[in-house]
Amino acid sequence: MEEESCVSLWTREQEKAFENALATHPEDCSDRWEKIAADVPGKTIEEVKDHYELLVQDINGIESGRIPLPCYPSSSEGGDLAIDGGNGKKGGNPHGDPGHTGKASKSDQERRKGIAWTEDEHR
Repeated sequence: MEEESCVSLWTREQEKAFENALATHPEDCSDRWEKIAADVPGKTIEEVKDHYELLVQDINGIESGRIPLPCYPSSSEGGDLAIDGGNGKKGGNPHGDPGHTGKASKSDQERRKGIAWTEDEHR
């Protein structure tokens, strides 16, 4: 049997539990990682910490411009597609086109920012 990779596979349910646990347990909590691992079925404290580090690296890459934002269809026709194209993989090129960089034009980026809600809309 091959050596286990450093990156374990995560189900959608585990990802969701991880996201919820991150939101529930603040950074200043002394036993944060133990609590998060307890909330994510089948994952150890070390796996949860590693997964968090990968998430931080992804965010830093996106914010620095090293990882391009994915291009989503502008119409609602593709609205039911999964963000990762259903392949369960992070990163990479979801279009399978080696010449496609995934960089959005400035107008696309402006459009994606959206308009802030008014106080009435928040009610």
